[in-house]
Amino acid sequence: MAKGKPLWLDTVLRLERAVGERVESAVRSDTYFDLVTQANRARALMTEAVESLSEEWLHLWNLPANTDIRGIQAQLSRLERRVATLQKEIADLEADGKRPSARRRAPVKKQTPPPAA
Repeated sequence: MAKGKPLWLDTVLRLERAVGERVESAVRSDTYFDLVTQANRARALMTEAVESLSEEWLHLWNLPANTDIRGIQAQLSRLERRVATLQKEIADLEADGKRPSARRRAPVKKQTPPPAA
C-alpha cells in the first residue's frame, strides 16, 4: 500500500474516471437533452392515455376517478378557506364588541308549472 491507500481503491478510482468522463460528456450533450425531452413527452402521452382509459372504466362502474377526487379536494379546500374567512370576520366583530348579525337571504321564489294545454 503506497501512501496509505488500498490497491483496490486506486483501481476503482481509475475505472470511475475512465467511465465517468465518457458518461459526463454524454450527459452534457445536446443529443442527451433531446432524448430526455422526447422521453418526457412520450411518458406524458402514455400517462394521459392510461388515465383516460382508466377514468372511462371507473365511470362505467360508477366509481370515482382520480380527476373526480381532485375536483372534490379543490372544492373542499375552497370551502375550508371560506369558513376560515367567516370565522375571522366573526372573531373581529366580537372583538369590537359588536354582535354578528345574521344576513338575510332573499326568499326563494317558487316556480309554478306552466298551465297544461
